[in-house]
Amino acid sequence: MDTKVKVLNILNENEGSFVSGERMANEIGVSRMAISKAVATLTEQGHTIEALKHKGYKLDGKNDVFSEESLRAALKDSGITGYYLAETVSTNIDAKRLSSEGVKPPFLVCTAKQTGGKGRLGRRFESPKGGVYFSLVLSGDKIASPSLVTISAAWAISDVMERLTGIETSIKWVNDVYIKDKKAVGILTEGIVNMEEGGLSQVVIGCGVNLKTKREDFSPELQDIVTSFYPDGESRVKRVDVVSECAKAIIKAQEIDFLEEYRKKCFVLGKDIYVIRMNEKKPAKALRIDKDGHLVVRYNDGSVESLSSGEVSIRF
Repeated sequence: MDTKVKVLNILNENEGSFVSGERMANEIGVSRMAISKAVATLTEQGHTIEALKHKGYKLDGKNDVFSEESLRAALKDSGITGYYLAETVSTNIDAKRLSSEGVKPPFLVCTAKQTGGKGRLGRRFESPKGGVYFSLVLSGDKIASPSLVTISAAWAISDVMERLTGIETSIKWVNDVYIKDKKAVGILTEGIVNMEEGGLSQVVIGCGVNLKTKREDFSPELQDIVTSFYPDGESRVKRVDVVSECAKAIIKAQEIDFLEEYRKKCFVLGKDIYVIRMNEKKPAKALRIDKDGHLVVRYNDGSVESLSSGEVSIRF
């Protein structure tokens, strides 16, 4: 951990109070000049740090600064390594590249803007400014049930965002988090297989959270079906907190029984739906979610099917 991150950690821990340069230098084991240079760099990144002679430095924690230093400070003591990119094509692509280069999980890659994000079924995932986009990589041996990974992430993010924002959310099976009747979070999970052993080596969980994306920043065809937590563009929630808290919650969800809570949030249960395959819409009723996270549906002819993946929509 470099000096800038250590300084930011100390200032975060003492938010609103002055911390002397001498104290930080002693704690970190560097010179006061190194502290001064670290503060200058953090200020250039957008952190508001007040400096007073004989008092030291004080951080205004209200600034939403998204940077390598702020990310690593937010992830401290979590065991998760964080990588920040100001802009990228796709965090899932970056995460898989880092995995192939030997980076060990758990780690994540996050960005404020994607230019080529992908959603389920190969669709383009819009990633405009104001959103938070990250990919969390977990080791396959930390996954209790591969069939539950995607819905565990949906439940974890829904739970975290309600806690951070106070805004109620719901889940559309499999993995879309909604605010009222509009999508606010999308998730794409990809597995990395060990070709020699034939088992699941790692899992890449890609998440896109519309935190403070304005309506006009979405393409016209999406403006009536998507939303963000703060559509006016002003958020009291920091982006690094969204990333760090969601990542930690996803990992924790692999160790607990979350299915009943997921079922309570899933708004398709008990509803008349369409099961969508290719260009075909087949009427059905959503009955329940089974122990494997599959959606059990009954078609009009009385036949019952357990869906492990796919797309559904509510019939109105």
